[in-house]
Amino acid sequence: MRKVTFDPKFKKNLSEIEIKGIEKIVDEYSMDYGKIPNSEGMEFAYTSSSQYAMYNVTGNVEFEDPETGIVLEVSHFSITENDILLMVAYDVEENPFYFRVEPNE
Repeated sequence: MRKVTFDPKFKKNLSEIEIKGIEKIVDEYSMDYGKIPNSEGMEFAYTSSSQYAMYNVTGNVEFEDPETGIVLEVSHFSITENDILLMVAYDVEENPFYFRVEPNE
């Protein structure tokens, strides 16, 4: 997983297959690679707005930015218009940080 610096354009809706794929990827990556926070504590809720669709992480799930060491709260996962899966997290000042979940990890 790596931090991205571009301003992503997210899909407005997610299909059932995309939602199930996000669950599977999060499960796999947290257990096998330890790069995503432990998925056992995560519960998800799908929402979409006029801006974009997201798979929200309910509850407080924290993630330490490997570059800065700053503790972030994981907010949700979403897919860009270019089919890139991103984990979105916020710092205490509610600044967004985007992390690309890469299939080759």
